[in-house]
Amino acid sequence: MWSLKKPLTKRRKLKAWLKEGPSSYHLQYVERFTQLHNTLHWLLLISVLANTAPITILPGCPNRFYRLIHLIWMIIWYGNFAMASYFEFMLVTIHRVSLDRYLNSIESAVYVIHIFVIMLLTWQWRNSVPKVIESIVRSDMDRGYAIDYPRTKRFIKLQLFLVGIFTCLAVILDVWSQKFVISKTVLSINSYVLPNIMSSLSFIQYYLLLQGIAWRQRKVTENLEREILHLLNPRKAEVQRFRLHHADLTNFTRLVNRTFQYSIVLLFVGCFLNFNLVLFLVYQGIENPTLTDFVKWLYMLLWLAMHLGKVCSILYFNQKIQNEQSKCLTLLSGVSCSGNDLQDTINHFILQMRTNIRQHVVGGVIDLNLKYLTALLVASADFFIFLLQYDVTYEALAKSVQGNITKN
Repeated sequence: MWSLKKPLTKRRKLKAWLKEGPSSYHLQYVERFTQLHNTLHWLLLISVLANTAPITILPGCPNRFYRLIHLIWMIIWYGNFAMASYFEFMLVTIHRVSLDRYLNSIESAVYVIHIFVIMLLTWQWRNSVPKVIESIVRSDMDRGYAIDYPRTKRFIKLQLFLVGIFTCLAVILDVWSQKFVISKTVLSINSYVLPNIMSSLSFIQYYLLLQGIAWRQRKVTENLEREILHLLNPRKAEVQRFRLHHADLTNFTRLVNRTFQYSIVLLFVGCFLNFNLVLFLVYQGIENPTLTDFVKWLYMLLWLAMHLGKVCSILYFNQKIQNEQSKCLTLLSGVSCSGNDLQDTINHFILQMRTNIRQHVVGGVIDLNLKYLTALLVASADFFIFLLQYDVTYEALAKSVQGNITKN
């Protein structure tokens, strides 16, 4: 006769778990999860304070109270930023010459939109980010991957150091270039320096994710090479497992780029405008050395270096993933097996890698690889020529209008 057992309640499950003790898998998971959080501690804390990461990503802050506090902090911060940007436009930008006024206005508007997109993304991912971290830890455990935590910590320290250097130099040079006028300095730092600090902190997380994907893709290639070339009888199940892992990495790459795509497009637009404006100002400074001084030259060089660094970093880390995939494809293309089943699996793997799911395309048109730099340089050259023609036409019109006024 069948005996009916009562379903275990949460209290009974907890008592049973305490009686049996935690499993080794659970202990290993807790240890790896703690190590990962300790490695990312300063990056996560700074990102939460800068509103580029949700507060739920911090251990011990998952409840609604902390979410509400963080939401209020984001609203207050963005409100002050937007108001200061408006005052900077009305008090400073609107009084500049024609070309500088238009480009600075567009750049400031792009920054206002970009910061809103970053904060909106932060709020939308408040529930998903902790789950993503947990799935990454569990996936690495299941596949036997051991993250190099010291190397990851050095990478984070380097990125934060670069952001800190840019912040210090930008603030010092901004104060100097504004002739120590406090009001103009505060408005300029708020409108142009702070948005770039926030976007830099946001993209450190992006670089870290892409670097992790490239590292895992390299592990897939190494394990696949060991399985196919160094074993007498390669196992079909292992090759199939590597193929599925590659598919997961490809889909995760696509998810990361789709998540950051609006931020990337706005970053490219802002960098493109500011880069060409600085180039134009450099040209004017070379043509008329009396119009510029040493401090403004340093300030313009700092902005050029910062924008080039951001764009090149985004393209470089995406190119790094593509290079690892090319190595894996080259390895598979040179393999010929006697077993039909194994050869079919390898052929399927090759077909999967050659199928383009546009995981490195953002905004529908921007293909993130180092070749895109050529397109940016061509567009910059065309835009720079347009600025020169506009400047010459504007000067000619201004002189003719001034001559007519003098005659009258």
